Amino acid sequence: MYEFLLEISWSVRAFGGFMWQWLFLWVLLGGGIFFTIKFRLVQFMLIGDAIRLLWGKDKQASLEAAGKARPKNALSAFQAFWISESSRVGTGNLVGTAVAITMGGPGAIFWMWVTALFGAATCFVECTLGQLHKKNVGDRFMGGPMYYAQRAFKSKVPAVIIGCVIAVCYAFVFNSIQTNTIVDSLGSLVPSRVIIGIICAVLFSLIVWGGIKRIADVASTIMPFTVAILLLCGFVLILLNIGQFAATMVYIVQSAFGMREAAGGLIGFTIAQAVQQGVRRGVFSNEAGQGTVPIAASTSISSHPVKMGFTQSFGVLLDTWIICSVTAFLILMSGVHVSTDLAGVALVNAGFAHYLGAFARPFLMVVLFLLPFTSIVGNYFYGETCLRFVSNKQSSVLIYRALATCLIVLASMAPLQLVWNMGDIFTGTMVTINMVVLFALRHQAFGAYKDYIRQRKAQKAGTGGEPVFHEDLIGIETDYWKRDRATK
Repeated sequence: MYEFLLEISWSVRAFGGFMWQWLFLWVLLGGGIFFTIKFRLVQFMLIGDAIRLLWGKDKQASLEAAGKARPKNALSAFQAFWISESSRVGTGNLVGTAVAITMGGPGAIFWMWVTALFGAATCFVECTLGQLHKKNVGDRFMGGPMYYAQRAFKSKVPAVIIGCVIAVCYAFVFNSIQTNTIVDSLGSLVPSRVIIGIICAVLFSLIVWGGIKRIADVASTIMPFTVAILLLCGFVLILLNIGQFAATMVYIVQSAFGMREAAGGLIGFTIAQAVQQGVRRGVFSNEAGQGTVPIAASTSISSHPVKMGFTQSFGVLLDTWIICSVTAFLILMSGVHVSTDLAGVALVNAGFAHYLGAFARPFLMVVLFLLPFTSIVGNYFYGETCLRFVSNKQSSVLIYRALATCLIVLASMAPLQLVWNMGDIFTGTMVTINMVVLFALRHQAFGAYKDYIRQRKAQKAGTGGEPVFHEDLIGIETDYWKRDRATK
């Protein structure tokens, strides 16, 4: 059975390579460049506001703006941010970065950075639209690409298609990748892959059956702590070997454009390989443009939809420019990518072991359990939200949870190549569909952006207060932002 699935993975890989070469890559980068220009480098201009919001500096203004329309289980900006980060930060930052290097060469890291640069603008647009068209459903806010797609096309059909694709991809395909990483990382500690899968499934069940608040509490507790430990360790190791930093940076840039191979007369990775692998691994890691981050962004209280846009845009840069870069530099500075034939988890282990010695393995076992596991929980949250849009019957939700739990066990035995190749195809498909919707609604996002900038300037000048949004300010129709519902 394993050999049969392995054979299938090669066909899936060939199809995915064709689609990324001729469609997905151009849609992703082209859309990101367009939004970067139209929104005037928004991914950098509002970073200060993003940090201020995450520290809770305008919490009271957001509560007052929400008024009676605030659901019982609405999340704070901090909680929503870390739900999205729990899905972003995981296998893609460690194993995905290693895969980018082995499949596309060191230059792939440069193209991961480029993907994040333009992807952050795309993420701003999609998360702003997610907040614009969120709904107060029962005891929580719900939103995402299904809701703004329905508004864009005045039909539920494309929205249902988007919801089905995300529900299948995140709870099944992407969670298979995360489970595989956990199994590979703990393989030396627990020899049975099935046992590891069962343990993960049990822990997963204890969390997701507790609802959105439990998912948010787990994500906003475990993820910041794990990311902080990983970054602290990485930064210290890089600083201790700072003499190699500049040379490694040059190495990455030269490899990105094939200059290193050309100068040395070497046969190495082509520019096309570097670009494709960099973009694939970049968007898999930071999720910009896939339409999933707006699902998390829509759950939070906010006085203005743009606030969730620039907050989540900051998350894209944090994910790829900081976390992925730490992994990349430790691998490249250690030289294990050329001195060994290792790949995936083994290459990450070798890179850290070069500096940490015997301590690297237990350290990475903890990190490579916590990060992928919280990603499993975050991915499931996206999937269930989409399922509830398609069918809000409790029986459908219960069956979905049961299937997602069982698949964690099954994924522990699946070939890694198959789940990664399927992930590539689903990622590109979601980006392509979502970009069409974002382009159709770009004027709404831009109107909200201009309104926020106008109010922010007035606040800084002392002639206005915290930016507060109402739909009539930009002449659109929404379900939540009506003036009589946004104030008491």
